[in-house]
Amino acid sequence: MISIRHIFLFTCSLFVVTGCALKEPSAETFVAQKTASKEMLLYPQNVDFLAQNITPQSVAQNDFTYRYYSPWFRTHVSTNKEDALWANKSYGLKNRYYGENLQLIDGAEIDAIINATNVEAYGSINAHAIMIQNAQMRNLPTDKPFFKKTTLPGEGYPFDYLQTSRIHVAEPIIISHYSKDGAWAFIESSFASGWIPFESFVLVDAKERTEFLSAIKIAITKDNVPLYNGKQRFITYAKVGAILPILSEDDDFFHAYMYTRDATFNAQRLELRIPKSFAQTVPISFNKENLSQIGDALLGEKYGWGGFLANRDCSAMTRDFLSPFGIWIPRNSGAQKSFGEYVSLKDLTPKEKEAMILKNGIAFLSLIYLKGHIMLYAGEFEGKALVMQNIWGVRTMEEGKEGRNVIGKAIISDLYVGANQPNVPENGLLINRVEGITIKPANTKSNNLVQKYPSIKTIKDNTVFFMNGSSLPYDDKKVKTFDELLENADIEDMFSQKYPAFAPITEPALNDDPGRFRNDAFLKKLYGSSKSEIEKNLTTVNWLPNHGGKKLQFNKNENASAQLQKVSDELDKLPEEYMKYLKKVDGTYYFRKIAKTERLSAHSYGIAIDLDTHYSRYWQWDKTHSFHNEFPKEIIDIFEKHGFIWGGRWYHYDTMHFEYRPELFESID
Repeated sequence: MISIRHIFLFTCSLFVVTGCALKEPSAETFVAQKTASKEMLLYPQNVDFLAQNITPQSVAQNDFTYRYYSPWFRTHVSTNKEDALWANKSYGLKNRYYGENLQLIDGAEIDAIINATNVEAYGSINAHAIMIQNAQMRNLPTDKPFFKKTTLPGEGYPFDYLQTSRIHVAEPIIISHYSKDGAWAFIESSFASGWIPFESFVLVDAKERTEFLSAIKIAITKDNVPLYNGKQRFITYAKVGAILPILSEDDDFFHAYMYTRDATFNAQRLELRIPKSFAQTVPISFNKENLSQIGDALLGEKYGWGGFLANRDCSAMTRDFLSPFGIWIPRNSGAQKSFGEYVSLKDLTPKEKEAMILKNGIAFLSLIYLKGHIMLYAGEFEGKALVMQNIWGVRTMEEGKEGRNVIGKAIISDLYVGANQPNVPENGLLINRVEGITIKPANTKSNNLVQKYPSIKTIKDNTVFFMNGSSLPYDDKKVKTFDELLENADIEDMFSQKYPAFAPITEPALNDDPGRFRNDAFLKKLYGSSKSEIEKNLTTVNWLPNHGGKKLQFNKNENASAQLQKVSDELDKLPEEYMKYLKKVDGTYYFRKIAKTERLSAHSYGIAIDLDTHYSRYWQWDKTHSFHNEFPKEIIDIFEKHGFIWGGRWYHYDTMHFEYRPELFESID
């Protein structure tokens, strides 16, 4: 297997600095270009000389985790069919693209590839998975390249237009659907969507995902690190930017793990031994030593459009450089430059641009943008702004013909790279094409609300906006006691205690009641603002149809009833000895207040179910307040797998009670 890498796209225009070759170069031209490329590198090709006075930077690791693992927080693919499968139209054109033999690709071959995309099945799977090997993400389900005419500058090799990105081993994804032959899957990762080979991933359930998310992580800090299992057998390679969970560590090794497939295509944990010289726990410190290690690992790597041949392009390099430090950025240059505080430099002179970069730039954190290209600001050296970039080449002009002085790798340069070459025109220099600088990538903590509730559009400026145009405040900025949280929780307060999904059943700590803090105004927006409105939203769930069956009323909004049906379908497959806990249901929808309070019960919204009271314990019924549970963990796991919290995890316990609260889970099925 080969390694990884992502980022870049069809939208990154090549005419800037990512040019390719002119026609078929002569031997003399080739030697001249090679010599010119070397002469353009005027600075030491290492990070150490630039990292002497680095300012420490703080990161929000929770934000990185939320963004990086976002495919697992979704219940379905996030992009509509037309936008997701844009390549069907763009690359379905005839007489435009050339194959590996440099001949036009036959129209029948293109039609066959487009037909294989199985458009009608888009979004039919919505299954969560994890990468078990490094893979090329493609715009169409084929390994065959689509080149534009090779005689055009900035086209041909290595610019395969079907190459979207390289994706790491152990990266989270969500599956939309499969190609007609089943050999490919269309997926979404945290940074891009596209086609990957079927053998490159395995499905993982909510319990496996939750354990994975909860584990301590390490970042690979050297490139092309071979991964071995406990018996020292080679598994795959990992590059800088790969993130892996660990089980333990000793003085010399991290005992990490990834997933592979067993003989029945199910997920199987595979333990790895990774030398500590190759990795660190995340986020790693933003200091001279670490910046030098990461930077030097990336410098010199050959240029790879969209991860072509397992190499990086410009935006893959910036993304992988920042990832170990706990900083997530999107995929291509245009998206990266918009991900943070962006300062336009478009109308300034070259001298003014450089002055603004030197004034505002943060070394190894700021991003410098020009159309189709992104660079990492590397600091000041002898009055010049230096950058770290993975670049194909610098535009040239000879006898009226445009070409490229090919560099073809990751380098450190100034913004005048190529100025010492007679065939590089002034307007081809980077400084003249620079359009702006992103001072610092965005670092805003996110939560699950938008992903888990279809009725929520966005959260912005401390306000939750709903699809119907209404809104609610998110955080009232008040510090509250436990009783005040119960009586007057705002939306933010609902997240104040972490729900321990799939954890062993133990007696909860004092006042540890994750999920009991509810904001009624929020629930009314989701499920109905009155008794009559809620009842209009009720639908029927067929409870345990293979064991007698029962019709239950549950709210259809926000996928609540659909998730309860999934619970029922899975419970229905359990062995007979479990049925005594399940056949008798003591309540779903019932419009009422919680006993001894003025607050509406979750049952009032039609989002809760009580199992047989014969096996339950409720804190208000137990005068001694002695926690005890009779419900098997297999039942509890199934409810939690589909987004239902369990009252047995509360200090004020209610072991028969299950309530649909998907926002309190990292990931649900």
